[in-house]
Amino acid sequence: MPSDTAPGPLADLLIHNASIYTVDASDSVAQAVAIANGRILAVGTLEHAERHCGPHTRRIDLQGRAVVPGFVDAHPHLDTVGLRLTKPSFGRPRRIGEVLDVIRAEVARRKPGEWIVCNPLAHEPDVFGYPAALAEGRWPSRHDLDTVSPDNPVYIEPPSLVAPGMAFANSAAIRLCGITGQSAVAPGVTIEVDAQGEPTGVFRDINFPKWLPVRDGAFRARESLFPAMPELSEAETLAAVAAGVRAFNQAGITTIYEGHGIPTGPQRAYMDLWARKQLTVRTYFVVSYPIPLYRNRDEGQRLIEQTARYAGGNGFGDDLLKFGGLGFSFDSAAAMGACLMRQPYVGAAGTPWHGVQLADDETFRDIVRRCAEAGLRVQVQCSGGAAIDKVLRTYEEVDRDIPIEGKRWTIQHCQFPTAENMAACRRLGVLPTTTTNFLWMYGSVYRKAFGEELAEQAIPFKSWLEAGVPVAQSTDGNPFEPMFAFWQLLARQDAVSGQPLGDPAQRLTRAQALRAYTLNGARTAFWDEVTGSLEPGKYADLVVLSQDIMQVPLDDIPKTKVLATLLGARPVHDSGLFD
Repeated sequence: MPSDTAPGPLADLLIHNASIYTVDASDSVAQAVAIANGRILAVGTLEHAERHCGPHTRRIDLQGRAVVPGFVDAHPHLDTVGLRLTKPSFGRPRRIGEVLDVIRAEVARRKPGEWIVCNPLAHEPDVFGYPAALAEGRWPSRHDLDTVSPDNPVYIEPPSLVAPGMAFANSAAIRLCGITGQSAVAPGVTIEVDAQGEPTGVFRDINFPKWLPVRDGAFRARESLFPAMPELSEAETLAAVAAGVRAFNQAGITTIYEGHGIPTGPQRAYMDLWARKQLTVRTYFVVSYPIPLYRNRDEGQRLIEQTARYAGGNGFGDDLLKFGGLGFSFDSAAAMGACLMRQPYVGAAGTPWHGVQLADDETFRDIVRRCAEAGLRVQVQCSGGAAIDKVLRTYEEVDRDIPIEGKRWTIQHCQFPTAENMAACRRLGVLPTTTTNFLWMYGSVYRKAFGEELAEQAIPFKSWLEAGVPVAQSTDGNPFEPMFAFWQLLARQDAVSGQPLGDPAQRLTRAQALRAYTLNGARTAFWDEVTGSLEPGKYADLVVLSQDIMQVPLDDIPKTKVLATLLGARPVHDSGLFD
């Protein structure tokens, strides 16, 4: 760290006349930051920063605007966000005709017979108001879709985290896939039929992962009800990841930790963008351990051995792209009443259960131990309370023989932890990532499935911090915009009721929220020494805002615009401040 008088490089950029929230150990607020070769030389008063400047230093006067470290999303699903941006979308349709207008426009620009695969009809939390939100009061049928697309097969995906998730297809898609009213389907899936027993084009799926197609990097057509649907091409996957990167740049996200695991297709896309020097979000991704391998020990072992060759320890790569360890799912989604809970509750099927456990205890313990023996970092999605208990118990059992402290194993989602869970994480050095966005989108589901008392305990950010555990904010990709997710850390609202959800004592201060959404996230990617705060020696990853989110009234925070995003001092989004 250069002193005021120590010789060293002169700054090539000085940013000043700003409120710069550093997220250093004291949560200091600075006036200026001096930068050289993409890294911070000095941050503090203008006088202090000027000592590192010379006649050729470029000076940017921000005229009192607020600057924060670039946001770090610790569970973003960037590739999924990109796919959402590149597939046809419906917004918030109010009549079936608006849905048909989108399909009609797609038909006009597609080749005859080309598949048209669309985003869900509506997204959470709006989708909970459908089909009543449509003027017709019903879902669109295949006959509706046929009027604008008689020849191109059309498929509208179900929302992946909604139960039931509704999907829709036209006659061409149904015919190509050989679907009848008697087609065999997975448990929890329904083909709606008319009075003649013919499919209406409306399909229901209460599962997660969905058995009905959700066309993403892990989708395999032959294993679904729609085997004729084309899988994503490399070009489509690359375009989606590139779109996600651009969207994150504009939103002020400079770093992501994809701890849930990335399938092979998106992995290749990230590496292609990196090679082309078009990757402008620092990306740490974890290799996905597919759920079917829980039932195939030999194939799973091959993946463990292969991944250990290039992604052991804290990962392989540079400060822009890094990959390390394996990512697992242990239970299903709390968002749809399918997570593994300590007490029985009424799930999406309307019957009491404890939820889904994707691997039995012994199988999971064996896999985790073999990962530890291979030197692989382990990251596990565990939403419900019983899932958190079992995963941390497994971590502790492995730790007795193969210490994991310092290896930054993680748990993701973890909506219903106990004080004992938090103490175990602190003891083992396990890092949790979760999101208050779930309260916004699924608070009504929590209340219905788990009851008011347990719903009030969900996602206790303040308790994690008070237990000495640096929990990290994430978005799960929906909504991915940091201005919303930062506000939701403070507001903790349920969208359906419009009211706060949970113990008010769990609300963070703005300084705590900013740290949870920057430096704590960087820690999950082993990048806390190079980004996540604005301190000398770190990259100049920062965001300039239209208003001061640390000072404005709470409900004004989501109205804040990102004026510029700098990655290593390079503008990757700019409204004109750095032109």
